[in-house]
Amino acid sequence: MFTPGLSRRRLAYLTALAACVAVFHGTPARAQDNLVVRIGWQPTTTVEAQIAHVLQRTDILQRKGFKGEFIMFSFGPAVNEALIAGAVDVGFIGDMPSVSLAAVNAPITVIGRQSVFRGAIVASTKSDIKTVQDLKGKKLHGPIGSSIYLAALEMLEKANLRPGIDVEVTNMGFADLSDAIRAGKIDAAFVWDPWVENFAEKGLARVIAEDTRLTMVIPLQDAFKKAHPGAAERFLRAHKEALLYAATHQDQANSWFGEPEVARQLSKNVVQKTTAYDPQWGAKTLSDIHVSFSGLELERYLELGRRAGELKIYPVPPPVQQKLDLSAAKKVDGETWNFDPEAVKLK
Repeated sequence: MFTPGLSRRRLAYLTALAACVAVFHGTPARAQDNLVVRIGWQPTTTVEAQIAHVLQRTDILQRKGFKGEFIMFSFGPAVNEALIAGAVDVGFIGDMPSVSLAAVNAPITVIGRQSVFRGAIVASTKSDIKTVQDLKGKKLHGPIGSSIYLAALEMLEKANLRPGIDVEVTNMGFADLSDAIRAGKIDAAFVWDPWVENFAEKGLARVIAEDTRLTMVIPLQDAFKKAHPGAAERFLRAHKEALLYAATHQDQANSWFGEPEVARQLSKNVVQKTTAYDPQWGAKTLSDIHVSFSGLELERYLELGRRAGELKIYPVPPPVQQKLDLSAAKKVDGETWNFDPEAVKLK
């Protein structure tokens, strides 16, 4: 059975919510000093979480004229709902959740890319599955509509396996998926880091195929951008500085990563190993970091929307290109400015 990522009822709810928030936020607010920016983030996504912790615990945002308010969510769909409801101004989410925002025509625009991370198809160590080809005639479980979903379908197709015909792809939320892997109730799943490595380290699963191109992106409320000209650029500069601080203070950033309860089950080795899949984790200067998509990254990102439309995950093809504005990111990536990570002050 090949199940679509969003139920029509759920999609209708999000579409209506997006329309309401567009009306509610129609009048721009007056610009202010020490501008409050509400940030929705996730505590176990590598690089993204380290950036969020740095922005919370240092004066980087303040020096760019912001006062940050941070709201932690377990996973991307909850960040999406907060964005649509107007509860946060900016979010840190995966590429496919951002495609879902485009699908409901939310008044939200992706202004930049954040980081890359690994997704994988894993097989239970209790199973006899060693390769993707071994999945023929079996079930593959995972969160349909997540960042790893389309990548997992591509992995199957590269192995000449037809999703829904040769392999039954079933929707399973992450919480249930994690419990099922731990209990050995399923043979194979598609999931993302750091959980891929966590399951492998604990001897629960083995990686049989992987994709290290999954991307975190930065969506911003259209109303916020309109009300505060230049704020997107200032935020992206702060974002670059936060990543450079994290990259040059890895032990500290990884220690912060492990503080939320949901992240405590992840070993330091898992966090460091999976974070390093992003080349920017080795950044030494701001020029090593980019918030705009590279050519290949942009091509892949736009392809997600096309592929989602082809698979009829949404009623109509999501207008990903129209919900993407990289002008601020390209400008910031083309700039140089003095930033000394050692001069950053901790709160």
